[in-house]
Amino acid sequence: MATDPQSSSSSSDVRTHLRAFGGAVFVVALAFLVAAIFVALGRPVIEAFGVAPDSALGRALTSAAQFVGLGVGAVGYLVVTDQRELVSVRAPTARDAAWVVGGLLGLVGLYLATVLGMEALGIEGADSNLIAQGQDEPLYYLYLVPVTVLLVGPAEELVFRGVAQGTFRRAYGPAVAIAAASAIFAVIHWSSYSGSGRFVTLGVILLLGATLGALYEKTENLVVPAAVHGLFNTTQFVYAYVAATGLL
Repeated sequence: MATDPQSSSSSSDVRTHLRAFGGAVFVVALAFLVAAIFVALGRPVIEAFGVAPDSALGRALTSAAQFVGLGVGAVGYLVVTDQRELVSVRAPTARDAAWVVGGLLGLVGLYLATVLGMEALGIEGADSNLIAQGQDEPLYYLYLVPVTVLLVGPAEELVFRGVAQGTFRRAYGPAVAIAAASAIFAVIHWSSYSGSGRFVTLGVILLLGATLGALYEKTENLVVPAAVHGLFNTTQFVYAYVAATGLL
């Protein structure tokens, strides 16, 4: 019996789309599920060491547990499905270090330009729930610095740039991969913000995520966007601390 080439091609396309989008969404959901489990398991341990979960240190340690879980979920997915080739990672070189410095300056510059542009146009963004949590206890921001450099940057980049973007790249190439992974990255941050400007802020996050994605594709080393991500967050926390303590 003759087979319709067009029908076969269409069926193959559908499978490609399902495999790419389904795989990316699945690994993100899995990583956050494991992260939630680590948070639930971590809180009693934090309390056992005499640290109140609602204190600045307690919240920072809870965040650390969350992102350890996020990384474990992503690594577990890669190992169990035998797809470690999705992620490109190696020991950083001097060239990678230069890209980290340039990438950080570029990301901060892009963020500031976007914020200033929004202010000039009278567009309001959303409020960060994370920043709001430290207003009464600014030391919280400083506790988050090692957490974001050592855990948040690496874990989020592994999930979104490493696994999700790698899954999309395999199906569609780098351009679509960057856009699709960055869109998921932005949507995931919905609950991190409040106020009427959520969509605007998520648009900014989409742009920043795409920049990190492009940096990953250019350097072919996940360490670079992970470092840039962690250091970018650090600049925000240091600024928040300085502003909250009246040093600015």
